[in-house]
Amino acid sequence: MEDDKPEPDRVDSFTAGSDICQQLMDRYSKSAAPQHRHLLATAAAMRSLLAAESLPLTPSSYFAAAIAAVDDAASSSQPLDPTAVNALLAFLAIVLPLAPPRGIDAAKASQAVEVLARLLEREREKEKEKEKEGLAVATVRAGVKCLGVLVGFCDLEDWDSMKLGFEKLMKFSVDRRPKGIGYRWMAIAEMLLAYIAVRRCSQECLEKVFKLINCSAVIKEASKLVMSMIKTYMPLAVELSSLGASDGSKEDMLLEPKNVEVLHMLNMLKLIVPFLSMKTRSKVLSEVDKIMKSQFSALTRHILKTIEICYETSSVDAIAPMTEKIVASLSSYVSLGDENPSDTVISATTLLKHSLHILRAGESNSYNKNLPLVFDSVAVLSRSSLIHVIPADLGLLTFEASVASHAATILKELISHHVDQRNLLIDDNQPFEVEGQENARASAVKSACAILENSLMTSDGKPNEYILAVISALFLKLGGISYYYMKNSLLKLADLMTLGSEAKSKTYHTQLENCIGSAVIAMGPEKILSDVPITLDAGGFTCTNIWLVPILKSYVVGASLGYYMERIMPLAKSFQKASRKAKRTTNGQNLQDHAHALWGLLPAFCRYPTDLYQNIGSLVEVLVKFLKEDPSMHENVSISLQVLVNQNKGALNQKTDAGESNSFEVKESVIEFTNRPTYSKKIATKNIKALASYSTALLQALADLFIDSAPMKRSFLKDAIGCLASISDSSVTKQILVSFLERFQFIDDSGEFGTENEKALTDKEEGNPSTLKRDGERCAMMELASSLVRGAKEDLLDLIYNFIKYSFQVTDGIGDWQTYHTLSRILQEHAWFCSSRFVELIDLLLGFKPPTDITTLRSRLACFHPLMVHLLKIDSEAENAKAFLIVNEIIVTLKDAKEEEARKAAYDVLLEISSSLRDPSSFSSESSDAPYQKLITMIMGYLSGASPRIKSGAVSVLSALIYRDASICVSMPDLIPSLLPLLQGKSLEAALGFFKVLASCLQTRDLQNLLSSVIKGILPWSAVSRNHFRSKACKFLSHGHFLGRVWVEWAGVTVILEIMIRKCGFSAVESVTPDRYRSFVKSVVENRHNKTNSKDAADGDTKTKQDENSTSRHGKRKHTELETAPEKTGLVENKRREKKHFGNRTDTKESYTSTGTSKGRKNFGARKFRKEKLAKGEPESSRKLNKKNLDKGPRGGQKRKMNMSKKDGAVRKPASASALGKRRKLGKT
Repeated sequence: MEDDKPEPDRVDSFTAGSDICQQLMDRYSKSAAPQHRHLLATAAAMRSLLAAESLPLTPSSYFAAAIAAVDDAASSSQPLDPTAVNALLAFLAIVLPLAPPRGIDAAKASQAVEVLARLLEREREKEKEKEKEGLAVATVRAGVKCLGVLVGFCDLEDWDSMKLGFEKLMKFSVDRRPKGIGYRWMAIAEMLLAYIAVRRCSQECLEKVFKLINCSAVIKEASKLVMSMIKTYMPLAVELSSLGASDGSKEDMLLEPKNVEVLHMLNMLKLIVPFLSMKTRSKVLSEVDKIMKSQFSALTRHILKTIEICYETSSVDAIAPMTEKIVASLSSYVSLGDENPSDTVISATTLLKHSLHILRAGESNSYNKNLPLVFDSVAVLSRSSLIHVIPADLGLLTFEASVASHAATILKELISHHVDQRNLLIDDNQPFEVEGQENARASAVKSACAILENSLMTSDGKPNEYILAVISALFLKLGGISYYYMKNSLLKLADLMTLGSEAKSKTYHTQLENCIGSAVIAMGPEKILSDVPITLDAGGFTCTNIWLVPILKSYVVGASLGYYMERIMPLAKSFQKASRKAKRTTNGQNLQDHAHALWGLLPAFCRYPTDLYQNIGSLVEVLVKFLKEDPSMHENVSISLQVLVNQNKGALNQKTDAGESNSFEVKESVIEFTNRPTYSKKIATKNIKALASYSTALLQALADLFIDSAPMKRSFLKDAIGCLASISDSSVTKQILVSFLERFQFIDDSGEFGTENEKALTDKEEGNPSTLKRDGERCAMMELASSLVRGAKEDLLDLIYNFIKYSFQVTDGIGDWQTYHTLSRILQEHAWFCSSRFVELIDLLLGFKPPTDITTLRSRLACFHPLMVHLLKIDSEAENAKAFLIVNEIIVTLKDAKEEEARKAAYDVLLEISSSLRDPSSFSSESSDAPYQKLITMIMGYLSGASPRIKSGAVSVLSALIYRDASICVSMPDLIPSLLPLLQGKSLEAALGFFKVLASCLQTRDLQNLLSSVIKGILPWSAVSRNHFRSKACKFLSHGHFLGRVWVEWAGVTVILEIMIRKCGFSAVESVTPDRYRSFVKSVVENRHNKTNSKDAADGDTKTKQDENSTSRHGKRKHTELETAPEKTGLVENKRREKKHFGNRTDTKESYTSTGTSKGRKNFGARKFRKEKLAKGEPESSRKLNKKNLDKGPRGGQKRKMNMSKKDGAVRKPASASALGKRRKLGKT
């Protein structure tokens, strides 16, 4: 069937700059297809005619010759030759698009349109008279395409010039005529597809013509012609839409010719509606509204799409008058719900939403009338899917649930855009209807609320999640006046919570709570509790509506603290009093729990309270009383104070404070319908002043409680103390701290520390009760001091710093993480303290040995962070020396620490230092990179002259920094050359790990610049390691030792090469590879190719599973190794490979170039070695011992140790070429 496709489809590949006839010859001269031969003959004939007339071989000339031939054929009284006409029109369809703009005269184009129209119409009439069969589809399509192009060359400002062509394109857009000669032998489906192509071509040409028209008069006339066609088909359309889906199958209806043309007309209309005049678009809406019925028909989807296009492309003024009728039709259709197809219902609801937008923008009086109508019809969808819910154990919804979800989304959008409480109020509190002045907008909202209220009255008494979500949105949008409009909805929701809530599913219960929570946010707890009160029957020891307490705890915001103290606290006391009367019963305990729950509402009422500074005195009395008398309220009081302080500070600073995590956080779904609660700067200033004026009493109560509490209960108290200290007078805070220091005798009467140092040092015996008590007191005081750092002034900081030095002297700087933590907080919160005393601070820290426990080590390293940043900003040799000492300690920790967490802590602090140095906000634009590069230079200093262990640590640090910021290599060109010599020393493994990270992270362009030096540096180890591996393999198996270094070197080089080949290409790598290593590089490429082929040949399911597991492991390993322990990048991965390969032994080349083997191959290698050992006469016990050791591996996570003498196991530097040649000879023999 490929040969039957018309040639005009391939016009895009022809060019106008060369002879079209020659182009056709070049393309089809070797084709044996008949249509190609006829096309070439026609083209040759046209060229001969032009040559005889000495005319240029241009598209315009070819057009003139071809249209003359078509004219002769159309005017002839003889029957047409279908083959000749097909070739002529196909040639013309190729030539016409190649003609340049204005390349064909408008008058000639009009005449050509008449010729084509006469030809096509002549055949059409013969078909109707059944005198003979018409032209083939390919011929008709070519003719239609020619018409479309020719109309574009007509005078587009003269309707008469283009009218004929326009009419013909419209007729072919809805053509349903019988099929011609070419379809006698085709299947019915193929015939339908062929004429679909003709109609599509006509419609596309019609759309292109409309796009070319800019004259309003022509647009007006074209619109009239389109409207005339629509009215012609409208009676058929009305009849078809009235049949509905139940009057016959869709296939039967589509076979009716009259119905088919209606569908084609609507298809055409969808394309050209955007180009019609505004007046005509309004008429189109009027006509399609006549055929829009409440039941689905074969026309429904076309109608909905046409309405959508009209809405998108028309002005509001043009279509607003018709929109009200469209709303009525769409609402009628939507109201049937699942009786109509789901996709059409979804489209109709979306159009309803757009209709309301149009009515509102047009300021139409019908907007308020139609708002309840739309709400009602769409709300039906939200609740209609209730009966389709599949049992909860399946957790699925039927297809109709998608309609309900879409309807809920539409309703929430309508609420968001069309409900505004500002338009419903007379003043800030009173809605229109309360004063008897209800307007049309208020009436519409009231009706919408009533509709949603009715949605709660479902058949099974259980509204679904979609209705609850819409009601929640309406609560939030109406805000406080929802109390007047949605009071009945609130009561119904309360009934649903009260009646049989225990039998409902947990998911439904949560959805119901969220809906009531939205009412709490909107109305406030006062109005909620007035309609749904929490009451206690003291006689029967029962209560009602207690379920409301958890909802209040989660959703109260912007309430009154006075209400809490005047109403909630007395209610809680009544519950507590009743519990004492029934203390020996179960009800007694329940009542006590209810009392605590009511008191526990304190943090909720502290979320943006409206009367904080007015009631601060009473509130402080309540809080202090709670702290002194009620242990169960300690955490609630602490959280409440943090919320109050942080919210007001955030309002003043226009950002959320770090400690605001415990405050009220509005959900994203809530933000859409209501404003995020906040304070103005004026109110926040008053609140902060009020809190600061009473902070002394609160701080004293909290500090007393903090000191007397167990360590595990101090966390929330410490946070509360820190918040209050940040807004309190520093002198007051200092007095409180001094009083505790004097109480525990840490300072004498003169305020000096250290009077008991000698006694403490000599009396420090393990297990001594007095010593343990003293340490506990000191740690508690240090923790209290750390909480006071944020708001401390210089005098308080001096006191805390002296206490820190005293604590260091007592503990010798070891094992006291609180002391280090307090110092780190001072340095982080007060940069001036760090800059003014950095010499003393560094001497103090470096005067003590690094701690061994992880927590203390992290706190100590945290102290180094701000000090290093400050030191690197200063250009001084003395300061540089101190910075080197800090870097030295960090690097030593990296290499000497026995625990992984300690090494990770060292990496973390280095990365934090580098991040701070790269922060452009901390430096001027001229010197922003200098401190960062200074840090890198310091680390590079350890690459020469240091021990191999320290060199390895420095390389690991550079690997981590490269992983974070690979641009270091570009900004510091000396970095890579300084690392290349390490490939010749004992730090080889770390160096290979660095270059692996470098190859992985660097951009291809930058990597290519370093390709030559890196390749030449790593390749010498490929041959050395391979020969070492051969010579040491048997010794490894016989002694059970792990020759990891030998394998790591070779495998590391292989991995680096694979990465570079993948990123830079094999040609680039090969071009910089020395001749003696090219065979090795090629073997790496071949091995990668072989592995790829073997994976492709594996089973599909197994391959997918292995790839997913490998990807997961690789991603996890890369993140862990590169980010936290980069020294492992070249070691850990290859050790895994080593474990995987140690059982393979073969003399073939592939065994040394392979980087991965299958499990079966590994077992085969192990069996082979066991046979060799048996042949040597080794005892069975030795074999079993070796097998056991190999299979078991290291115990308790220990590493395998290398037990090699220098003679046998040392890996030497790359030898000269002659030495390498000797090794190759030995390897071959």
